[in-house]
Amino acid sequence: MLDPSKQIDSKEKYEFFKKADLAAYSVYPSFKGKLRAILLDFSYRYSRVLRREEYVRNCKKGLRRKIEVPILAFMRRRLMFQTGYRVPPNVIAAGCSLHGLGQITINRGASIGENTRIHVGVHIGTGAGYSNAAPKIGKNCYLGPGSKMFGDITISDCTAVGANSVVTKSCEQSNVLLVGAPAKVKKENLDMYNLIKPSTLIAQLSLEERRVLARKPSLVVKEYLEKKGYLK
Repeated sequence: MLDPSKQIDSKEKYEFFKKADLAAYSVYPSFKGKLRAILLDFSYRYSRVLRREEYVRNCKKGLRRKIEVPILAFMRRRLMFQTGYRVPPNVIAAGCSLHGLGQITINRGASIGENTRIHVGVHIGTGAGYSNAAPKIGKNCYLGPGSKMFGDITISDCTAVGANSVVTKSCEQSNVLLVGAPAKVKKENLDMYNLIKPSTLIAQLSLEERRVLARKPSLVVKEYLEKKGYLK
């Protein structure tokens, strides 16, 4: 589970998470753009319900919480059968995104840092015999299709895990590519902004700038942010 400081703990933070998720899913930040994504993009719809459930669980009390939490949990579980996603509340930080319809399973003991891109087939589970000894994954990571991570391990910020790789040991290096089963460092000095978007940074920009960057690929977003001096 995420550190409490990284969870939704206020209305303001809930709104920030929603902005960051819009950028992560390349949704145009307008009423029409959001509505279109909710109706047509099951991945984004799942994230919207998940964020609402996190907000209500963490911030609301009394009768409203008792009524709304079961409804949101039911909606999330219903979407689980449509998407294949099994992602419990409070395990993925702001700006994380789920890609491709199919199995994505994350144990409730895991924590995944902001802006991480998670592809179909990813499994983040516990070590054998444990219920919540799950991986702690840093921010700005890329988890390729079919990749697996197990046990009480730590994966540093800005790490890419190659498709179908299996990570069972901690990786203290940043800006590296892990490949293989068991996974080992294949490449160093990666520029992760070629693979993922700094969605939490984009969420802090003006509405006009967020609209300029909407639907743009990661490389174009990186070049724009560097030109404006936002990335150092």
